[in-house]
Amino acid sequence: MLIYFIGYIAAGKNKWGQRLAKELNYDFIDTRKIMEQKSGMTFGALLQNKELFIKFEQEALSEVSKMKNTVVATSELLPCRANNMEILNNTGITFYLRAGLGCIMMKIAKRTQEIPFLVGMDHDFIPDFIKMELENRNVFYKQAKINYLARELNMDKLKELLSKYKDIE
Repeated sequence: MLIYFIGYIAAGKNKWGQRLAKELNYDFIDTRKIMEQKSGMTFGALLQNKELFIKFEQEALSEVSKMKNTVVATSELLPCRANNMEILNNTGITFYLRAGLGCIMMKIAKRTQEIPFLVGMDHDFIPDFIKMELENRNVFYKQAKINYLARELNMDKLKELLSKYKDIE
């Protein structure tokens, strides 16, 4: 079984992905890490070259979609391109970790200079930018099989939601 965590930056995809993988004794992978390994570039550097970014993003998707017994944290952009959500939904259980603007802002407030697409952005504009990004990406994210508010999630609830697709102990 494959379980994909999708959502915006700071929603908790890695945190919950790693916890769930440990709980289920599954492997855990982050598509960003695959992209960095395959390209030899940082994720931020890849973001600077759209063609390269898409190339390595598609390679990462192709690789993870063939895995078994793995929990995958996707980059926030991966579900938003071409037919990627269709591929994700057809090869595993997609779990949209929904995070509100306030939650995202709290989590990224001290690290905006570490987030490639926020570097150099006027701090007063960041909330508006993120709100716009969330609105644009929600069209894709909401195609996930499971849609749940990240701040209300706990392991019991996570397993309950996933159990509707396959028995999770």
